[in-house]
Amino acid sequence: MNAPPKKLQVWLPLLFGITMALGIWLGYQLLDASNKPGAPVSRARSGSLQELMDLIQYKYVDSLSLDSLQQTGIEAIVGKLDPHTTYIPATQLSDVNADIQGSFSGIGVEYQIIQDTMTVVYVLEKGPSEEAGLQAGDQLVSVEGQVIAGKGLGGNELRKLLRGANRSKVNVGVLRQGKPFTFTITRGNVPLPSLDAAYMAAPQTGYIRLNKFSETTYREFMDAATRLEKEGMKKLIMDLRGNGGGLLEAATYIADELLEDGLLIVSTKGANVRNRETRSTKPGIFEKGELVVLIDEFSASASEVLAGAIQDNDRGTIVGRRSFGKGLVQEQFTLSNGAAIRLTVARYFTPTGRSIQKPFNGNRADYRHEILDRMQPNDSTRPATDSSHIKVFTTRAGKKVYEGGGITPDVVVAPDSITTPRGAWGLYNQNLLAAYSFKLYRQEQPVIRKFAQASQYAEQYKMPANAFSGLVNQAKADSIAVEGNLAAAIQPLETRLKALMARYVWRNDGYYQVLNRQDPVVLKSLEILSTKPGKN
Repeated sequence: MNAPPKKLQVWLPLLFGITMALGIWLGYQLLDASNKPGAPVSRARSGSLQELMDLIQYKYVDSLSLDSLQQTGIEAIVGKLDPHTTYIPATQLSDVNADIQGSFSGIGVEYQIIQDTMTVVYVLEKGPSEEAGLQAGDQLVSVEGQVIAGKGLGGNELRKLLRGANRSKVNVGVLRQGKPFTFTITRGNVPLPSLDAAYMAAPQTGYIRLNKFSETTYREFMDAATRLEKEGMKKLIMDLRGNGGGLLEAATYIADELLEDGLLIVSTKGANVRNRETRSTKPGIFEKGELVVLIDEFSASASEVLAGAIQDNDRGTIVGRRSFGKGLVQEQFTLSNGAAIRLTVARYFTPTGRSIQKPFNGNRADYRHEILDRMQPNDSTRPATDSSHIKVFTTRAGKKVYEGGGITPDVVVAPDSITTPRGAWGLYNQNLLAAYSFKLYRQEQPVIRKFAQASQYAEQYKMPANAFSGLVNQAKADSIAVEGNLAAAIQPLETRLKALMARYVWRNDGYYQVLNRQDPVVLKSLEILSTKPGKN
């Protein structure tokens, strides 16, 4: 190796010192910035991984896409951590953030893919598409001149075409009753509600269902609870089934509305973050009425925080099936390439001090699939209390609760023991039900529209006599296998179709008002509350 020129040798020590000083100063600046929420991750200490990337960039025999290589490396590292630390590519970040923010910029329609064509089934009231003139039943066949009908495009691809910057315009080609039209839609803010339904399920008994915890959840809950109180609510069913969580703060705000002042809601502990305790601090909207909280194996994270706070403080009755078992807290950090990482920074503990994080053996697939075993009718849904690794805790009133593997309900309602006939499995195909229910709705629309409220429809509307046979015929026309004795499938499938038709008019509120009339978990909750007097 050739030695550097003498003049350069003289200046090297000074240049090296300046470079080191500048590096140290930048390191402190980056470290300080990285401690701010959402700040880019510091590269002050790059280590061997960055050295490897540099060697590949400058020395490798062939040209490579370093961005792709870095993403592969990041995903491999994240895969070695806990199952809830995730890497979010830049291309997916806006959709992921929209779910937490509770809104996105788009055209404001709900659609179903019917015969490989995007069919509008709902147009947001006063939204961008309604202002442009779109109607339910319109078939979207092109976007900006690009044909989308019959192309087998998935949801992600369609979202990329239809979503965009607020106030930007998009041209869509539409078939309406076979005639072509073109509409120019100005994109606008489209809400992503976290509240699915809120209605009076029985005299004095309100029902509220939340599908996630986002930035808008607390306001949605308060609006719903206030309205139901005016309608006479003195008892409440809070349905968190299928709610995979979201913002921890949103769950604690709602818990504060249900718990008397000064009670512990949740505590969080981590090696590199400050330990925190969150307590109820103010008068709540529903601190005294009888309360039931519904959970299942898909209730996770913030849902378990809320359910755990209610259970450990003996505030209400938990009904359903054992929850997922996610006792880890994530914080999102932005990376310089526009992507983000949701990094687990702490564990949360219920008021009794129990962790409900289920075991993880390092295999993420096993971790996710474990809940499928718990959905079987013969599952006990309760941790084995005689196991040495299961800790037992005691609530304020002396009730035993368990650590590990989620929140175990006070009243367990096992999965429906009525097995769907094997030959009818194909009838539950999502695309089939979507297409057939919309077809049936268009046929029955004059009758359905006579009902002023979803509750009247749920109670009084009778399905056409040929509804089920029509579904079977549609399945066969779509080459979906259907065979054998289908009698046991008629009632649940007709209920599902009736609920889907209600959704076209009254949204999710109507959908759940129909389904809940046959839901064994809701029926059990109503039975429990019927034995308890309402409280003011």
